[in-house]
Amino acid sequence: MSRWVVVVCWVAHAAVADELQDFTTLGEAERRAMVASTPREQLERIMKETPQAKLLGMGQRIIQGVNTYKYRMLKQERVRGELLPEQVIDVYVRESPFAVRLHYVKGPGAGRKVLFNPKVRPDELRVREAGFLSVAGAIWLSVDSSFAKADSNHSVREAGIGPLLGRLLRDTERAKPLGGFPFVPEGWNDQGEYCGAYLSPPASPPFDYAKTRICTDLKAGVPMKVEGYGLKGELLEKWHFSDFTPDTWPSEFFDSEKGKL
Repeated sequence: MSRWVVVVCWVAHAAVADELQDFTTLGEAERRAMVASTPREQLERIMKETPQAKLLGMGQRIIQGVNTYKYRMLKQERVRGELLPEQVIDVYVRESPFAVRLHYVKGPGAGRKVLFNPKVRPDELRVREAGFLSVAGAIWLSVDSSFAKADSNHSVREAGIGPLLGRLLRDTERAKPLGGFPFVPEGWNDQGEYCGAYLSPPASPPFDYAKTRICTDLKAGVPMKVEGYGLKGELLEKWHFSDFTPDTWPSEFFDSEKGKL
């Protein structure tokens, strides 16, 4: 390889490195403008080169920056070996101090409303069922009760995109001494999100998933789809997010009495 070719390759690599730095650290308006003005082929190259920790860290900073936000979530989990039906839930989150509301829209539990505010009750959530069960009014339940975890492997303490990103970041740090998560790029989906799979290295204790599939909305800067698969390729959990909207609600919205759950 000639010295000229080496120099060209080095310059190209340095340009990509600069793009990575820009993409993961730019503010909201600058990031959206950069994504809108950059050819898709170049964005794809950036995504392939960007370490998982940088992408997850960017998403976490964005979520922490907006603090309160809402989104619609399509959720499906394998609980105690059984893949449960899909659920559609409108989620309202306040990252700090943490509080969350869940309004079940479709699937099992449709019409249910849940509120969790650990500042009010650290170990209990407030729930109101739909239909004839609603005549009993809203009741308090332990966040670790069999009812509260009947359709999920996670407690309400983990609700929200921020806690999910935190869990993925912890796994990323844990994987570093093992060589990290090999990345298998998939490309763009129909929603314009860039998708790829991260493969978990052998570990004891094992990671939650053998493969984690993540699709990122580059303009929003956060993952919009997260899916976890087992060793045999079976779906374990999936979260698909849409209509992500930073918003601001008064503290009463997360108050079990004033919020009119």
